[in-house]
Amino acid sequence: MNSRPIDVKVKVVTGGASNKPSDQCRRMLVGPGVNQPDPHPGYAGFVGWQYPVLLRDGTLIVSFTTGYWHASPPTPMRLEEKMLAELTKIGMPTDVDAPTGGRAMLIRSTDGGRTWGRPETIIDTPLDDRSPAILELPDGTLLCSFFMWSGADVQRDAQACQVAVVRSFDRGRTWEQRPTMVPSPFAGAASDGPPVRLSDGSVVLPIYGPPKGGAHDQVAVVRTTDAGLTWKTLSVIRADHAMDETGLAELTDGRLVMIIRPEGEITWSEDGGRSWTDPVPFGMRMFEPGLNLLRDGMLLCTHGSYGAGGFRAILSRDGGQTWFAPAPNHGFAIDPSVYGYGRVAELPDGSLFAVYQHTGGHALKDAQTQAILGMRFRVQGERIELIADEHDRS
Repeated sequence: MNSRPIDVKVKVVTGGASNKPSDQCRRMLVGPGVNQPDPHPGYAGFVGWQYPVLLRDGTLIVSFTTGYWHASPPTPMRLEEKMLAELTKIGMPTDVDAPTGGRAMLIRSTDGGRTWGRPETIIDTPLDDRSPAILELPDGTLLCSFFMWSGADVQRDAQACQVAVVRSFDRGRTWEQRPTMVPSPFAGAASDGPPVRLSDGSVVLPIYGPPKGGAHDQVAVVRTTDAGLTWKTLSVIRADHAMDETGLAELTDGRLVMIIRPEGEITWSEDGGRSWTDPVPFGMRMFEPGLNLLRDGMLLCTHGSYGAGGFRAILSRDGGQTWFAPAPNHGFAIDPSVYGYGRVAELPDGSLFAVYQHTGGHALKDAQTQAILGMRFRVQGERIELIADEHDRS
């Protein structure tokens, strides 16, 4: 990594939040009484860890995980006694029948998000299939990254948590059912995606996990040059604290920028992800950060906020060195009433289509009432403006 210090600043913008209430702008896409998946073993109402993608033919796809809780390891459970006690204390049920844990699914819309098809299965491996995220390649192939968790301790079981990729050659109607395993420098690895196609034609994917025998998670970047058939580790980003969920984008000048949970640290690469500047915090702690470089060059970072809660956004015109926000420690509110974990796709009219979670599903009642919500908004200057939904509201 390059130790050159890079100063990251927050420019506070007053009056940047939309004057429209979020509950007048959002829609429930999947949830209680709305387009729920067909009953299947291990499904008890939890839907989440979602990601939207707009295909070149105009189809919107939202991929997500179904299960019985915030995490849905297969039963009989393989968790060690201490971890099992910790998870059951915060709400995980132990009386479920989930022989293959959670599964990866998707819904699609062919009319700009006005109506949605029934949930379809991407893959259901013997493990908990989490955080599916889809990328469309120039030839129409879809790559879907996700990670599989058995419930076992990654330091004792090399296959307890692994990142994998499956492909579709018919716009997501059918998928490979033998995943390509993504090699990892860690004891076990996870990824919230998405795979990102770079201007040189390669595809990179950020992953995270604990080093073998290590105490806390690190971040790595892996790369494929053959449409997901083989992967190679490019780099590892380390700190003296845990680093996990990431957002990654390629800037117009060819640099890569990444932002990392939980400290919101930012790092840049000038060589396609092979080396990175030292991660720099800027006072905005966040989870599930997502980065989108918009068509006008604006960099959008959506995130869940430790500072103010909810699903929020910040904006940058200089590749992530200066951020516009309503306060030094949190972003503009997209929906302040929810758990968060949202991601965004830019639509042809320049608006942004966001999908995010109603609850985190930690308490059992929250898992059973969990929902995936959708909302459109626009970036107006250095602010955001929510777009009122003219269809069903939730």
